[in-house]
Parts: sequence; structure tokens; C-alpha cells
Amino acid sequence: MRASEVIMMSFVMAVLIPSVIGFIVGRPVFVSYVYSDSMYPTLKRWDVFFINPLAKGDVGDIIVFNLSGKWTVHRVYAITSEGYITKGDNNVATDQQGGKNPPIKEDQIIGKVITIGGKPLKIPELGKHLNSPIGAIALTLVGGLLLASGEQRRKKRRKVIVIDSANLYTALSALLVLSMIFVGSMNWGKVEITYASTMAGGQREGWYLPGSIIERNITIRNNALIPMVLVVDGKIVSKDVMILKGREEVNVKANIDVPLETRVYTEAVNVHSYYPILPKDLVLSMYNINPYLPLLVEGLIVFFALLLLKPLLGEPEVIGRFRI
Repeated sequence: MRASEVIMMSFVMAVLIPSVIGFIVGRPVFVSYVYSDSMYPTLKRWDVFFINPLAKGDVGDIIVFNLSGKWTVHRVYAITSEGYITKGDNNVATDQQGGKNPPIKEDQIIGKVITIGGKPLKIPELGKHLNSPIGAIALTLVGGLLLASGEQRRKKRRKVIVIDSANLYTALSALLVLSMIFVGSMNWGKVEITYASTMAGGQREGWYLPGSIIERNITIRNNALIPMVLVVDGKIVSKDVMILKGREEVNVKANIDVPLETRVYTEAVNVHSYYPILPKDLVLSMYNINPYLPLLVEGLIVFFALLLLKPLLGEPEVIGRFRI
């Protein structure tokens, strides 16, 4: 195995594994797809696009961000001291017009859509086939075929092999677990409520009288394709833990004590999601110690479970060597 082949294989797996996990848990990493017409005709429904997770974007760029608990791909319309003003190319108004949503903060942005010559790099219609666990499995199989084809070429060349299969298995297991933890933590988000404390309370939706106590429903959604354990926490809600099926939504009651000072306010509800590995009550207990603890424990469980399966591979075999 040439050094260049090892580097290429490592790069493919480093992009492929987080992307597959991202599709499963509903958190875009390097690749995602469009599920509405808000960016038509720049990005059409089901178009797959690619994300640069290191960039936050500037005015005119297309970014991916968390908007009220949903991943959204819109263009940056303006940048203010409060955050980003965003708008879909096919929408008349910005996402923030009329106080519907607050400006987007940098920590809500997960990356910028990669463009070539000002146009998004995309694969039309591919999202139709990725909007299911079968699609995610197919993406994994593509990576497997890439590795298998490399192995077949090596057999034809009959080259001397010096890479141990057991060590490769351990390395891939570690990469899988690290990807699980990374994608899992990046999937955490907030659901925000914007309202106004005003003497004209009740005349418009979201306008409340100063000093009043308001009860509102907040929609909590599991964006993943699989069941997930969600911990809901915040000043305006009671801390709770729940298991939601893939793409399931529930309403959580929020109690708002409207401040006496008349102005616009934004309250946030934190939503932390975890894999369905630990009992939900144990997840909540660990969460109370540190939100990262359940995720780290789940990662360790998966890693050691994979190591227990390692003997099933048989005796370690030398499967490749570096060529400089």
C-alpha cells in the first residue's frame, strides 16, 4: 500500500464516517440536503450540497445554521452587532422580519455551503435517497466499496503487506467513536422564544403585558432518523428527559414571567440529544454532573463493544505496507 493510498483512505473515512453519523442523527457535518423550496432555484428540494465547517460566512454567502431547533440553509442577508440576518432566495422576507426569529449567533452556524464560481457545489435529487436509514447504509457501502476496490488492486499487484488488520480495526473503531462524540455534541441546540413586554399586550401575537405570566408551548423535535434521548433544560421550562422516535415532535410547556421593563426579549431552551444506549434516567443523572458525560460514556461503551468483537476477525493479518 502506498503512502498516498493510506492518506487518501484515511481522508475518505474521516469524511465518510462523520457524514454517515450526521445523516443518522440529523446533524449535518460535511454533507447535507435541501428539504424545502426556500432556496429555489439556487438550491432545489433534495439537492445534496457540501459544507465547509470551518467557515461562518459573510454577506451573500449561503450558510447552514440552527433556526428554532431546525437545521436551515439560507443566504446571509446582512450582519449586525446582534448577529446574522438570513433569508431564503425564494422567500419574500428575512427569517428575522417582524421579530419572528432573533438574529443568528455564530455558535448557531455549523458552516458555509461550498461554492464554485459563485454557485453551490451540489448533486441534484440525491437527497431523496438519503432521507432514510437505507440511504445512510448505502453511503457507508460506498465507502466500503472504495476500500474493497483498493484491496483488489493490491491483490492484483501481489505486493508485500505490512499493515496489521487488528490495528486497522482498532483505529477505525476509535474513529467511529470519536465521530459519534463529535457529531453528537454538535447536534445540541436551542429553541428560542422571542416576545415583547409592552402595554399593548394582547394586540399582536407575542405581545404580553408587563408582569404577566404566560404559558406557551415549545416544539421539541428529534431530527434524527433513529430514536434519541433528549434532555430539555432552561429557565422557562422544567428540566426533563424523554425518548423520541426518529423525526418525532412533542410540545413542552414553557412558563414566562414577563419582565416589567418594556422591550423585546428572547428566552432559550437548551436541547441535548444522546444516543439510545443508556437508560434515560441514567442519562439525566450524568447530565446533571456534566452534559458531556453521557456522550463520553456512550462512546466508551461502543468502543469496548467493538473491541469485544475483534476476536471474530480471526488471527491478525498483515494487509498492506507503505511505499515511499
